[in-house]
Amino acid sequence: MKLHKTWWGEAFFNSLISFIDEGRLKRGRSYRTDSRILSFEMDNNIVQATVRGNKNPYFGVYKEPKYKIKISFLKIPTHEWKEAIKNISDHPGWLSKLMLNEIPSDICESFNNKKYGLLPKSFSDIKTNCSCPDYENPCKHIAGVYYRIAELLDSSPMLLFPMHGLSIKDLQTELKKSDLGKSFAKQLSSTQEAKLEISKEQYYPIKNISVDKFYNQNRFWNMPDKLDFDDPNPQEPISASIIKKQGDYPAFWHKQNSFISSMESIYTCAKVKNKRNLL
Repeated sequence: MKLHKTWWGEAFFNSLISFIDEGRLKRGRSYRTDSRILSFEMDNNIVQATVRGNKNPYFGVYKEPKYKIKISFLKIPTHEWKEAIKNISDHPGWLSKLMLNEIPSDICESFNNKKYGLLPKSFSDIKTNCSCPDYENPCKHIAGVYYRIAELLDSSPMLLFPMHGLSIKDLQTELKKSDLGKSFAKQLSSTQEAKLEISKEQYYPIKNISVDKFYNQNRFWNMPDKLDFDDPNPQEPISASIIKKQGDYPAFWHKQNSFISSMESIYTCAKVKNKRNLL
């Protein structure tokens, strides 16, 4: 069964496998559930959790223990963030995706110093501690928290930034300072509030048509091949931005398939079914 719905959730887990024994990491799979993780808190680059362990009379453990876990991710220096944000602001593809709360697959290329990135590369990128007696790193309780973080990134991929010392609010603020960022932000903000319009008519009234062209008696029986319509919205570079800002896997979406893809399928079916009415 595939646990990770998005590339960033899977990429986070795969990055851990690159320097952590995969067998030991997968021991935590059964510790990722709510019945095991009793508390979970992420504050910037620090994750703290309480995980329920097992009874083990052989080691004198007769009550279910509750182990405290702390994971600290490497903070990227401020000057490195400034360089990365500058590179992102000059790259329309990266900028547009980030302002729609998506993570570009090649975003790590924005860092000039390849030592840094949004995914851990070695043990030096993560400091861990667990109160259990297992001194191996990671123990199954820490591994369980890793699984929880990967699942959280599926619905909230932008958490990769505060995990490394840059808040999402600060990131958006910096991106909006560029000319491209300002333009993009303006388009997004213009669709924040959508008004519901209920029409009693099957067809919307035709506006901005010259009366002379349509109602002229001499032309009544000879309709021209093409009428001149004034396009009120000549440029619509961002379609369905409200839906896209939710991301592929928003918190309320619990299915394996992408939320955006599902909405696109619904709209496509509606368009095909009502094609005659839309002509």
